[in-house]
Amino acid sequence: MTLHPTALWLLFPGSALALPLVAVPLSGQARTSAPNEVVWHWFGACASGDSLVLEVHLDGKAVYSSAFPICQSRRSEIQPEPQQRILEFRFDAEPKRFRAQDKAEGTQLIAGNIWEAGRKRDAIRLGVSFATEQRVLLNTIHVARAHSPSRSERVRGLVITTRPIRASVPNRRRYQ
Repeated sequence: MTLHPTALWLLFPGSALALPLVAVPLSGQARTSAPNEVVWHWFGACASGDSLVLEVHLDGKAVYSSAFPICQSRRSEIQPEPQQRILEFRFDAEPKRFRAQDKAEGTQLIAGNIWEAGRKRDAIRLGVSFATEQRVLLNTIHVARAHSPSRSERVRGLVITTRPIRASVPNRRRYQ
């Protein structure tokens, strides 16, 4: 399968650091997505009332928390947003936590960015990056399941969790 390369440029305020994120073909990758496939996605036209709570903890301390709407739609019905939606937050930590070979001493301001990187039948793939003003420390994916909690710990002590919150609205549009 061939993917069309796309790029997302994330800027750390006050610097010229740009993080290009490009989709590349992978051998053994899953089948091509059909336009009529029903998938989960965030924000956009999601008015169902279902939400995901996202939390980022460092050594047990909350550094970021957000809730955002999610919904199911056919791929062909999802309209692109004029600008990629990015959840941004900052916290202080030692860059060495992310990359042992990093020579930076002491704590620095770390910028965290989270965006919708993909849509699946049962989850949303969230792109996650952490960077200092000088370098990218980590680019990864967190799979946020729509029906159960998810947890990622790519760096010891840095935990990303998501959990669904169901709306109690009867007769809302549901795809099967």
